[in-house]
Amino acid sequence: MAVAAGETLSWAGNLLCDFVTLNIKNERFCLFSAGIRIRHISSTKAALMKTRDLGLAIAVAALWGLNFSFIKLGVARVDPLVLAGLRFALTALPLVLFLPRPQIAWRWLVLYGLTFGVGTWGLVSLSLHAGLAPGLAAWLLQSSAFITPLLGVLWLSEVWLRAQKIGACVALLGFLQVIFASSGASSTVGVVLILGAAGSLSVANLIVKRAAVKPAEVLGFLSWSCLFAPLPLFALAFATAGSGAFTALPEQLGDRLAWASLAFQVYPTTLFGYWVWNSLMARYSAAEVAPVALLVPLFALLFAWLIFGVGISVAQAAGMGLILAGLLINTFLARLQVWLPRLGWRIR
Repeated sequence: MAVAAGETLSWAGNLLCDFVTLNIKNERFCLFSAGIRIRHISSTKAALMKTRDLGLAIAVAALWGLNFSFIKLGVARVDPLVLAGLRFALTALPLVLFLPRPQIAWRWLVLYGLTFGVGTWGLVSLSLHAGLAPGLAAWLLQSSAFITPLLGVLWLSEVWLRAQKIGACVALLGFLQVIFASSGASSTVGVVLILGAAGSLSVANLIVKRAAVKPAEVLGFLSWSCLFAPLPLFALAFATAGSGAFTALPEQLGDRLAWASLAFQVYPTTLFGYWVWNSLMARYSAAEVAPVALLVPLFALLFAWLIFGVGISVAQAAGMGLILAGLLINTFLARLQVWLPRLGWRIR
């Protein structure tokens, strides 16, 4: 029995080494059985997030998940596109009066403002206007977690480790499970728009990296780029809802919940959340950071349950479990280098 078990473990370890690649402190390692020994392979394009940074990323995901509940409160009172335009206007002003313009080309500021403000949140608002359910919109938007690493490999020649690919595949299964288990996908136009928003969000993530934004300039980059989002959003609002979206605004903003929704979207969600997120995107590979965004709809469902009493089905819970498993593979597998010695394994 013991010999058979040992042979089984050895075979499993050899199989594991065929597809598991670890990345620890700018190094890549392959995990082998019979020992366990770890083989060093030089790499300079991949790095694991520090524990503190990982905690910040998860906290931002929770914040963004809660934001969907605040958006729901806001769009029930104010036109969605007008609300988005106000959000980015207040993100830019008055901070641009006090923060110097980042020392990067204007084109990156304009492109980020348009892809993030209009291409992402403008299309999200239009998808909701087209009849897409908010819960499903939250899930579909996070397909950017899969698009961003792919674009990072194709556009920036980033390293996408095998362990991260495996984690992404497992998370993708859970992602699809939750989408198929969710109701409300009644608008084909809405689905197309939200997938366009996800692609735009992925491009916005990589613009931060391509522009080589310095850590000290991330907040300034966010504020200055948001200057280019409000006018196109207001133009879209006028095109879809007419002048009524603006004439009713003074009365709509008399509602405290409208202001609460707007304030939460501007300050915790955009200024703090995207300041942290863009800092992480500038520091680490897209494949390391982007998958954490899959926690956003999980938190969105949790807060929707707590605030609005929205139920979570067994099928959705199963899909959420697969997503968490994929994130564990993507994020923690490399940290086996720390855990294995504690289990008595030999590392050389």
